[in-house]
Amino acid sequence: ESPIPVMWWRSVYASTNGFAYESFMDELSLAAGKDPLDFRRGLLQEERYQNLIDTLEEKTGWKTKPKNGGWGVAITECFGSIVGEVVQVSKGADGKIKIDKVTAVMDCGWYVNPDTIRQQVEGCIIMALGAATIHETHFEDGKAVEKNFDSYKMPRISDIPEIEVHIVENEEKPGGVGEPGLPPFAPALCNAIFDLSGKRIRKLPFNLHEIG
Repeated sequence: ESPIPVMWWRSVYASTNGFAYESFMDELSLAAGKDPLDFRRGLLQEERYQNLIDTLEEKTGWKTKPKNGGWGVAITECFGSIVGEVVQVSKGADGKIKIDKVTAVMDCGWYVNPDTIRQQVEGCIIMALGAATIHETHFEDGKAVEKNFDSYKMPRISDIPEIEVHIVENEEKPGGVGEPGLPPFAPALCNAIFDLSGKRIRKLPFNLHEIG
């Protein structure tokens, strides 16, 4: 139990759990000497997962990824939907890591409005970026230091990388679209940073500009 009051959070424990097990999945693929996406393909045998992995591979050009960049993948399931995301990172001229692109594949089953899905997934990714690298609350004398948006920083337009969203077409039962896009981002980002720098990140949030 914590004396700090805790309320609603977009994607609730799917985000914290997804960060843990998809980061670990990446470590397992490395220990097995296998490509991270192929490793997941071998474990996730259900047709929906196989189709999602095929789409991720096709839309990102995963098999032709450059050796001088960092690519990370994560796949999570919550609220009746499956989402896979690939994050691409690189080092800028200043030696700091920057996020170049996020590709998301959403399988939410049967749907009505594709624009709504894309908007929700984009919003999830932006919120996940903030949660992973910017948002942090500090406490002094039992009180929160960051009390409003002047001190609790949010992602700005200049912080947002290119985002590409693809929707899987099938006749499965409709699932959620407002939250499932958030959990895969942090592990995919951290897996990409490891791919680029060899550094594992196991604690969130972290300062992206301090990772060299």
